[in-house]
Amino acid sequence: MSEQLPLSYGRLKTRFTALGPYFREGKSDTERYFFDSLSVCVDAKKDPDAREFWGWWLVLTPHSEGFEYRYGFGLYDKKGDWVAKSIPREAQAAVDKTLTHFYDKLCALLEDELNLALSPSQALTEPELACSE
Repeated sequence: MSEQLPLSYGRLKTRFTALGPYFREGKSDTERYFFDSLSVCVDAKKDPDAREFWGWWLVLTPHSEGFEYRYGFGLYDKKGDWVAKSIPREAQAAVDKTLTHFYDKLCALLEDELNLALSPSQALTEPELACSE
């Protein structure tokens, strides 16, 4: 699939890395690009290795016209895994802000710079995201 895109996997990795600290190269390959944000620390008093975070993850899947996305919210646990969970009310605004900020940057890159479509996956269970005007 990705060979139909105008940029190679390596060049897309470079462009995605430039978006900020969201791109996770180790969880990405030519058929899946993984992004996440550890938005709010659950307990900063814990040792750094034992800290957990509220945040989001987003997966881009390439297709011939661009990318489809799906995302989720939850807890990044001390094992380094995402667990789908409801975000506590006191952390929700910060988590939403980082997702909106990232998605706007992603829209600008894919739709405006690269002229690639960005559309929700049929597997999306969260509300569709919208690019800011």
